[in-house]
Amino acid sequence: LDRLASLPPYSPERGPQLPYRPAPLIVDRSTFDAIDPAEWLVRLDNRLDVPPDWSSDDLATAVASAEAMKTTSASDQTGSLTSVSINDLSAIAREVHGQQQTARSSIAPAVLSLVLVALALLLRLLMAASEARVPELALASLRGLPSRQMWRLGLSEPLAVIAAALPVGAVIGPVLALVLVRWWLVPGLPLPFPAASLWAAALVVVAAVAVAAFAVGLVLRTTLSGLLAGVRRPTASGRLALVGQLLLAAVVLSVLASKLTGGRGGQPDATDLVLPVLLAVFAGLVATKLIGSVATWWTRQRRTTRSLAGFVAARAISRRREGTLVILPIAAAIAVCVFGAGVYASAAEWRASVAATRAPAAEVYTSQLNMGQTIGVSRELDPDGKWLMAVTTLQTTGPQYVVLDASRLANVASWPGQWTQGRSLEEIQQTLVPPGQVPVVTGTRIGLRMSQDAAPGLTAEIRLVTSRGDIRAIYVGPFGADESTISVAAPFCASGCRLEGLSIGGRSAEPIAMRGTLTVAGIVVDGQEDAAAISEAQWVESPTATSASSVSSTELRGSSLVVDVDSEGQQGVAQLGAGGIPALPPVVRGYDADVVPPEGAFTGAFGMNVDPRITSESLPLLGPAGVLIDYSTLTTDRIVPTQDNTTYMFANADTPESVRQELVGRGMVPTYSLVDEKRTLDQSAYALALRLYAVIAVLVLVMALAGLVVSTAVQLPVRRRDAAALRVVGVRRGTVMSAVAREFAVVLGGAGLAGIAAGSLAQYVVLRTITLGYVENLSTPRLVSSIDWSQVAIWTVAASVVLGVAAFVSASLTVRGARGSTLRETAR
Repeated sequence: LDRLASLPPYSPERGPQLPYRPAPLIVDRSTFDAIDPAEWLVRLDNRLDVPPDWSSDDLATAVASAEAMKTTSASDQTGSLTSVSINDLSAIAREVHGQQQTARSSIAPAVLSLVLVALALLLRLLMAASEARVPELALASLRGLPSRQMWRLGLSEPLAVIAAALPVGAVIGPVLALVLVRWWLVPGLPLPFPAASLWAAALVVVAAVAVAAFAVGLVLRTTLSGLLAGVRRPTASGRLALVGQLLLAAVVLSVLASKLTGGRGGQPDATDLVLPVLLAVFAGLVATKLIGSVATWWTRQRRTTRSLAGFVAARAISRRREGTLVILPIAAAIAVCVFGAGVYASAAEWRASVAATRAPAAEVYTSQLNMGQTIGVSRELDPDGKWLMAVTTLQTTGPQYVVLDASRLANVASWPGQWTQGRSLEEIQQTLVPPGQVPVVTGTRIGLRMSQDAAPGLTAEIRLVTSRGDIRAIYVGPFGADESTISVAAPFCASGCRLEGLSIGGRSAEPIAMRGTLTVAGIVVDGQEDAAAISEAQWVESPTATSASSVSSTELRGSSLVVDVDSEGQQGVAQLGAGGIPALPPVVRGYDADVVPPEGAFTGAFGMNVDPRITSESLPLLGPAGVLIDYSTLTTDRIVPTQDNTTYMFANADTPESVRQELVGRGMVPTYSLVDEKRTLDQSAYALALRLYAVIAVLVLVMALAGLVVSTAVQLPVRRRDAAALRVVGVRRGTVMSAVAREFAVVLGGAGLAGIAAGSLAQYVVLRTITLGYVENLSTPRLVSSIDWSQVAIWTVAASVVLGVAAFVSASLTVRGARGSTLRETAR
């Protein structure tokens, strides 16, 4: 059995009705035997079973079948068969193809950045290896080897390494893909090898060969004297190199300017693909130039002689080209790592924002009661406000409202930090909750103790809201100049009523000319005076007061409320409201809600304007298009139709089981769960694809560390000779080790800072364009393109620790083998 349907009744006068939702009706088979076959309406669902090994061709066949089925029709003596499709498979297929294209475009920046960083590291390692072969190449040049054979000699080793890497990559790539598919995706899903993968691999191989030729060419273009010089000193940049650096700076600045001023685009373009690496290369070049210049300046200062280790470190940086060449690839690798990790974290935060919009609490129950009744249930079952909060949505001719019991917001709601950055949930709650407490009176007789000299025989209307949300009014009076206490029967408040407003006027609180002072000395319930109903309620002129209101001022004197009234010779009513609610109630505005007028207030429904004090990226249930308001603020002394709106009960994860059972017993159905929403979003196609950003971040970090290890190993013999020379002339071992450690710390620290800055900037700029999830409707919050400085701080600390350990290990290896025998072996 596929479907049980319960349809609401329909009448021509009232249209479709929305009754209580019962369970499906279960009857005996004999009930159906008594029904005329002509009265049957049978629905048959032709379900689409999609196995994991389906391809795009299979989807096209299914779409064609669905289109053909729309015209199916048949009939015989027993009835007729007509196709009524409620799904549009062709539209779904187009949507899926669009999502696939967007996912490819979103992943492309990270993939291209990974390839370019790998090529940059390959260039650095091949240059280091070529420099280690300088004596061999110099000897071949002295023997008169022709240019072609010199190229063969130089390229033999890097091409052999690339050839050896090909089968390794051909195995590791599919194995890693298979592991990720089995780990992340549907069981049984095949692993295709599209032609694009083969073409991409071929292009990477060609690029690696080109990089090898470039690295060897840099060495072969060096003169014989340069090859025989031993340690190669930094030289001024040539004209072509200077032009290339200026061109790179111009390209980076122009791309940044266009991206930052061009607004938010749609699909990623070519600049988004290369921007992370462009920024990384530019930051690495700047760091290289800056560190070299500062080191050169430092060695020329006389005061540096006070620190021998600092002088030796600065001199090594300024005079050894191999030391600063490592900055560029390391900075690029760290930049891409920060970029990939930042995009992955931003996508996770965006999904958390979407989940909190759909399920704004750990558990969300749908209530069959109206908002007032649901609030009554929450306060009855959870008087301290620890677990439950009632919420409803309200559609008006103005903004769409999320109406909730804001006094419980901080304890119950799920509110991601990126919604209102810089503002805590407690601050938002304080903004929404009225400053005073609306009195709750419980009894069967309610009245006032009052005196007045404003007009003869004034009567007060007391506005009460029962625990079921029903609005009632009682009239007490008349009151004269002498203080008197008058009560009337209010049996509907035996279970408690909210005393929301007072209207004082003539007979039945009708408008009357008055001028003078009203003194409300107390609220009387069953003969007992409720002092808190006056002293803690912050009575003010009602926010719904009309132009006929006669209130001039309100003041609490002792335990009495003194109201000055003056109708200025006209007929008016003194309208008072409890809770201290201002004329413009405070709200939290979604960034995409109705435009705020110049005077700073929404033009709302029910004759009410509101004050948008806080703007949020999203709001519970409605997303960025809603307006959040407190229930008491909205409904106090104001009639708001909420009975036809869906009402919810939010519950915390630690809600006791007995309270949950009580909610179900009162007709509330568990509908949403924050954990389930997050799990659904985390298993979406976008989320699974964007996990590649985390994978790429790890791979780039591993490549950077491997490149650092190899580069340090290549430089180790030369550095040991320098350290041995210092030891021979009497420099202490600790000083030599300190100098080497300082050199590595400055070089690697500069590379790390440049990479973190470039990666953070690339993340901020590129996130303005790429898509990190599928936007289903207008209630989906947007992606917030901002930098998480706490994450940047964590990356900075982590990079400092890793690079610091690398500096210490390198210093130890350098000094450990630095002896006089090292110089003798070199001389031989």
